[in-house]
Amino acid sequence: MTDDRKTLKSIAQGFRGRTLKTARMATKVGFKALKKTLRPDATPADDKRAEAEIYAAANTLLDEMNELKGLMMKFGQMASYLEGALPPQAQQVLSRLQDQSTPMEADAVAAVVTEQLGSPPEEAFDTFERQPFAAASIGQVHKATLGGQQLAVKVQYPGIQRALASDLKTMSVLGRLSTTLMPVSGKDLVNELRDRMLEECDYEAEARNQQLFQGLLSGFEGASVPSVRADRSTGRVLTTEFMPGSAFYAFCESAPPEVRDRAATLIFDVCFTCIFHHCVFNADPHPGNYLFAPDGDVVFLDYGCIKHFDTDFVDGWKRLALSVLNDDKPSFRDAMIGTGMVMRPRSFDFDYQWDVMEYLYTPFKSKEPFTYTNEYVKKSYDLMMWKNPNKLRTGMPPDWLFLNRLQWGLNSVLAHMKATGPWPRIWRAAVESRTAPVVQSGGA
Repeated sequence: MTDDRKTLKSIAQGFRGRTLKTARMATKVGFKALKKTLRPDATPADDKRAEAEIYAAANTLLDEMNELKGLMMKFGQMASYLEGALPPQAQQVLSRLQDQSTPMEADAVAAVVTEQLGSPPEEAFDTFERQPFAAASIGQVHKATLGGQQLAVKVQYPGIQRALASDLKTMSVLGRLSTTLMPVSGKDLVNELRDRMLEECDYEAEARNQQLFQGLLSGFEGASVPSVRADRSTGRVLTTEFMPGSAFYAFCESAPPEVRDRAATLIFDVCFTCIFHHCVFNADPHPGNYLFAPDGDVVFLDYGCIKHFDTDFVDGWKRLALSVLNDDKPSFRDAMIGTGMVMRPRSFDFDYQWDVMEYLYTPFKSKEPFTYTNEYVKKSYDLMMWKNPNKLRTGMPPDWLFLNRLQWGLNSVLAHMKATGPWPRIWRAAVESRTAPVVQSGGA
């Protein structure tokens, strides 16, 4: 049996045999946190014991997701930074999944590089560090040099594409069952998830995406994207310029507020200008995809999960956004229906939805400088999910699936940065910009 098939079999068996165990462990983490919260009479010793239990359960969950890689690790990455997804202690543990998962062995790396580039790493590059400096859900990254240039070489895990396909097949069944009685097409949502996830395994497409965004971000002062070395890139090996910088959490802890604000403003501006003007965005906003300079310049990484929109979709979102910005409640109703999210207009509570949108647009309508906080993000979950009378009357068109991931993910990133910025100016400029989609080439 080939190494690829052995790895695939191991991952597939792991998914089938351990997904439920992983889910139970995630529930255990949440239950222990809830138990701690519901004990107002707890002594300091009780609190210390509960903290230790949460930490231990989170480490076990980390080990489970680390071993499974692929889709389960993707879920772990999202849970590690989405505000309120898990207790803070657990999120701190799971944050290691963003770029510090258990790497594959050096021989396996060499085999992939040799197969893809036609020669082993030590011959394909002038130097190649066998120990990766980053490892995540799809592949791991090694430092190398070639012709005097410092490089980052991303090598895909053997068998990961087929393992993801297997995971997504299981998710397809669960998705359809879980939305049977809801105004949501489980099939459409799973298909969208599948297309974006499997696209992450195509490093040739990622290289094209990265080159596209390098051009788009060239107009933003302080933003940069590593250049691609096409002569050392294939479907499973992606070689780019190595760019130094501080990781997200280290930057947040050490940077002064004005520098954090500059970086956060740049991230926000890049995101929504790309969506509203260019009709494209990076659908994976997790903290591991940014590097920071001491002055707040930002390096934007990882272009495996990119979503392109057609003009009609973006223009429809703009109409919705402008109705809220301009306090135009009559236009809001029509714009909301136009998004495709209102499945039952006669029973839909538009007044409640208006109040929700007013809250979500607080950063964009505030007359005073607005600072993103954990409390702001948590309340938005409460309004959108737990207290929402429209939750069973609201659809989820596929195009909105990754936008929701982006919105909640970006809000959580900004909250962790405690970011204050000119959000009204940037948001309105983006929403009022001319819609000019970039050309989607080569199937990327």
